[in-house]
Amino acid sequence: MKHRLLLAVCLAISAVSAFAADRLTDRDVKSLVARVEDDRDKFDNALDDELKNKILRDATGEVDVKRFLNNFQESIDRLEESLKPGYAGSSEAGALLKQGSVLERYFRAQPGGMKGESEWNRLASDLKLLAVVYGAEFPVGENATFRRIGDKEVADAMKVLEKSAQQLKKTLDSDLKTDPSIDSASHVAIVQEADQLSKDAKVLRERVSDGKPSSAEADQLMSRAAKMQTFIQGHQLPASASAWSGARPPLETLAAAYRIQLP
Repeated sequence: MKHRLLLAVCLAISAVSAFAADRLTDRDVKSLVARVEDDRDKFDNALDDELKNKILRDATGEVDVKRFLNNFQESIDRLEESLKPGYAGSSEAGALLKQGSVLERYFRAQPGGMKGESEWNRLASDLKLLAVVYGAEFPVGENATFRRIGDKEVADAMKVLEKSAQQLKKTLDSDLKTDPSIDSASHVAIVQEADQLSKDAKVLRERVSDGKPSSAEADQLMSRAAKMQTFIQGHQLPASASAWSGARPPLETLAAAYRIQLP
């Protein structure tokens, strides 16, 4: 009874991760970039023609406004073209966000009410969301990094986790047969948890591959993974510990994709 209670406590421990963020799918990101482009056009049209033809100078150098706006459009185009299965366009998004940050700082330094400011505010809100998608804040800092894990990368990681969890199921079954501290019912329960972890990975993979929201599924999977880790760390199970190490890389990918704390 004592050992059964110990196992129940281990399996009831709350996951160390916070709730998963509502991760945007590849399709969502493409829609967001299309909205950025549309709002950029409205912003460009609203700007004063005199400003467009100016060369702005400050202590850091000078900016040809018309050329800058053209380059800004080209950066949007490059990001749109780069978004493909297997490639998330992180470097292209970073280039766009850096250019947008120059405009953001310019507008915040001006007196309120200038032409195009309202249109810029709308565009800036899009860029703030885009920055979050790529793991940054807007306006971006000098040393900002940009990284988004695309749908294919998440799905591939979950495929690896499915197999790793099945291997873990086998090693746990073997290890626990020689562990006198674990009774039969507890043995069955933890092996079933490993099996369910594999099933959770499959469910998540299928939802991501179908372009469906998946934050709840990611939460459930990471919660189960935290329970498994707690159990394995609390027992001398060498083969299972080795099998668990194979599950860590896909879990790291999952944590990064949904901005969840890794157990």
